[in-house]
Amino acid sequence: MRYLLSTLLTVVLLSGGELSAPEKSLLTPIAADTIKGHVSFLASDAMEGRDTPSRGLEIAGEYIASQFRRFGLEPAGDEGYFQNAPYIQVTQPMDQFQVTLDAGGKVWKAVPASVMLTSATAVSLAGADVVKVSLPDENAPLPARELVEGKAVILVAPGRTRAMMTRRDAVLALGPSVVVMAGFVFSSGPRLMESRVEGAPRRAPLVVTSDPDFAKFVTDLPEGATPAKLTAKLQAAVDQPIKLKNVIAKLPGSDPKLADSYILLTAHYDHVGVSSRGEGDRINNGANDDASGVATVLSLAEAFARLPQRPKRTIVFMTYFGEEKGLFGSRYYASHPVFPLAKTIANLNFEHMGRTDDNEGPRVGKITASGFDYTTLGDVLTEAGLVTGVEAWKHEKNSDLFFARSDNQALADAGVPALTVAVAWIFPDYHRPGDEWAKLDYANMEKVLRTCAVTVSRIANDEKAPAWVESNPKVDKYVKAWKALHAGH
Repeated sequence: MRYLLSTLLTVVLLSGGELSAPEKSLLTPIAADTIKGHVSFLASDAMEGRDTPSRGLEIAGEYIASQFRRFGLEPAGDEGYFQNAPYIQVTQPMDQFQVTLDAGGKVWKAVPASVMLTSATAVSLAGADVVKVSLPDENAPLPARELVEGKAVILVAPGRTRAMMTRRDAVLALGPSVVVMAGFVFSSGPRLMESRVEGAPRRAPLVVTSDPDFAKFVTDLPEGATPAKLTAKLQAAVDQPIKLKNVIAKLPGSDPKLADSYILLTAHYDHVGVSSRGEGDRINNGANDDASGVATVLSLAEAFARLPQRPKRTIVFMTYFGEEKGLFGSRYYASHPVFPLAKTIANLNFEHMGRTDDNEGPRVGKITASGFDYTTLGDVLTEAGLVTGVEAWKHEKNSDLFFARSDNQALADAGVPALTVAVAWIFPDYHRPGDEWAKLDYANMEKVLRTCAVTVSRIANDEKAPAWVESNPKVDKYVKAWKALHAGH
């Protein structure tokens, strides 16, 4: 009997209280079968992997807009539910491609199959001088312009973080004739870039190679001026203007004072399309990544739209294009916000919400987030989990590591408290054709989505807005951005 009483007491303490009557009403529409319906459509073979841009992505966007319309949500784009984003699709001809490095008889020749070329201008070089520039981290000083201007540059820089990509772009802006570097070659097809200002200067070509022999060749070269010479023939890129779309709806708040503040609930509706190589099924359906996140946004949209009494703050439901290309949709929104960023109090982004078979072990009944302890949003998620029976937890490595790898980053850079909610960090079939809708755990998804709904409801009805945890040194730059955003308010 004593053991039974102790167990009951533990259950009561861990329950964290009970759901309020409005919260119970909020959770009613969130059902496993409805979630499955959204995911199975968005991740069907008919969508052909929802590449950016593609016919499948267009259809997915129309589906999302139709659901917002069904729920009776207000459109918040410049064309109904769509925020149109002008971009350029850049196709790089490779039929004449040639890059050769020669250092005293030691020769490296680029193999087109292991190269990704981003070329804005045509280049023809024979025996060009080569300089080596190393940037071991984001704080390393940039080279002097006179060292690299007009030269062929071998750039040694680690990783694919946003900060290092910015450093790479800074080197390209110094006027080299071409930049060659080692890196992960993820696509040989067309790439995207924001529409450039008419007449703006085009930057130097960038050649990224995954050939391990390149790294060996570079190792023996001195820093700065080198004895190496470069011969190259690179064709100019071909530009095609296109329009891409974020899909945005809003549920206006009910409180006269708080309705002019906004919570963004977001996910990306693109994926990586159809693999160019391989046998059998080559469609990357992207069920967990990230049809599950879109289904989360749609399920939350329906749940809040069905409430008899709206939350105090305005809730914005948004799905992004181009996350897989480099957070294009979220970065476009952050630079072209529909709702003032200074009045945007939080961003909850959703990814990998359906698979419970994390590579590290099962995640049933659990929910996590990137930047879990960067903001007070993590505390609200934890409290919501206590009343819905879901454990909110921080992964000691991945919570920080993944913060810069999803769409929350764009809003965080602007100063908005943001995180990405997930169930599994990395799962079997990640970015592979096997990520199909039948592999998601919809019963668990229903449970974690209810936890998310309670989290959003409590933020939306609390007069106190979420905040960055300033005692965490990892958020210093976001706190600085937040203060700049609110200066004068």
